[in-house]
Amino acid sequence: YFMQKVFNLVNKYIVLATPLILYSLVSSIYMLSTVNGKFINLFFAVLLFTLMTAAFMAGWFKMIKIAISETEKNEPNSLIQEFVGGVGEYFLASLGAIFVILVVSTSILAISYFIGMNTIGDVGISAQTLSEVIKDQTALKGFVENLSKEQLIKLNLWNLLVLASMTISYLLHFLYLPALFFKNKNPLIAFGISLKNLFSKKIFHTIGIFLLIFIVNFVISILATIFGGNIIMHFIITLLNFYFITVVCVGIFYYYYNNFVVSLIGKNVDIEI
Repeated sequence: YFMQKVFNLVNKYIVLATPLILYSLVSSIYMLSTVNGKFINLFFAVLLFTLMTAAFMAGWFKMIKIAISETEKNEPNSLIQEFVGGVGEYFLASLGAIFVILVVSTSILAISYFIGMNTIGDVGISAQTLSEVIKDQTALKGFVENLSKEQLIKLNLWNLLVLASMTISYLLHFLYLPALFFKNKNPLIAFGISLKNLFSKKIFHTIGIFLLIFIVNFVISILATIFGGNIIMHFIITLLNFYFITVVCVGIFYYYYNNFVVSLIGKNVDIEI
């Protein structure tokens, strides 16, 4: 029933995919045009990209919020008009959220690195060497074959540790953006509220949805790799990926709204905005 409602919402408000596709195209072209610049140019390029991302988040997630909380809208395409208002209302909140996510994610990776160095140990491979061979499949195959058994074990353990730390980071931020848009515009307070909601009585239900998204994303990634050489299939999978991202974001907001917003209205819990 939950997934049916989410798909119905996305299909009704398919216009939600438009800002996502445009943002993806513009940001990709923009970043590609600034790759080979000087440090100062790269600094301003990353800064502008961050501001652009914050603006997109503010407008797009406001659209998703309205689509979920005001389902009685008769004209679905009118939802696009909410984008500009969302940028004005949530731009600073979204910018702060990006900073919070960056700090928390970096901290988790730093802690993971510390744990890895003290438990797994150094693999004996420089980052520069690894970055060079990973670009060439033939060179990568030869490089792996020349590694000792001990190095292979350590490398696999490091991969598992990085995967685990990234999964923890994603999980901690799973309900963050809905809390920011439904509960409190202060990025720090919203993050605290999202953690409280995450570790509530509904934690196993929330983790179940998180794992479902993780598995489907993994399958789509495999399909993208398999059909990467086929132009038509690559185009279809790209469109499927945009649809999937829209479904995921709408699904998370819908789940949060029905489990942590509507059910708590009038109970003076957190702050609903």
